[in-house]
Amino acid sequence: MKLNYQNTGMIGFGFLASSLVWGIYNTFVPLLLSERFLLTTASIGLIMTIDNFFGVIFQPLVGAISDRTITKRGRRMPWIMVGLPICAVLFIFIPKMYTLASMMGVIILFNLVMSLWRSPVIALMPDVTPTALRSKANGVINLMGGIGSIIAFLAGGALAKQSPDLSLPFIMASIVMVLSLFALIFFVREPIGLSL
Repeated sequence: MKLNYQNTGMIGFGFLASSLVWGIYNTFVPLLLSERFLLTTASIGLIMTIDNFFGVIFQPLVGAISDRTITKRGRRMPWIMVGLPICAVLFIFIPKMYTLASMMGVIILFNLVMSLWRSPVIALMPDVTPTALRSKANGVINLMGGIGSIIAFLAGGALAKQSPDLSLPFIMASIVMVLSLFALIFFVREPIGLSL
């Protein structure tokens, strides 16, 4: 058996998007909270743990539910196809919020929806990869995630310098999320035996 590197790479775009988004989120959301609302370090730290709360509560739950999801698109793709584009839209609005209440609303909703597609995209690789090839596939996936982090650091930093309200890094990440969704939709097919 040989690993289908093209298929695995397409799945990896989901990880690339996730790593890129979290890189931008963890870098620039604290800056927005500090500079725009003058929050204390403790308050910002508390807000930045919201993603951990949703990760612990909702991601395992969604993963378990997606195990039992039955559609013509598979078990995981429906969750990804709904959650990922909503996240892309919400992410653009984070730096556009100029009241603390509105920003918190968008941040909480973003983290909630993010938890709806993150587990399914993680489970997608084992679903479509034979057991003997999963170690190689995991290497490809991790490489894609690393590329996402590098893009967040380099491109995100460069775009932030050109954007006084820090909106450009968020827009860039949202565009990458949408492109990643297209890669998953058009190039990845879940095995029919697992989904129907």
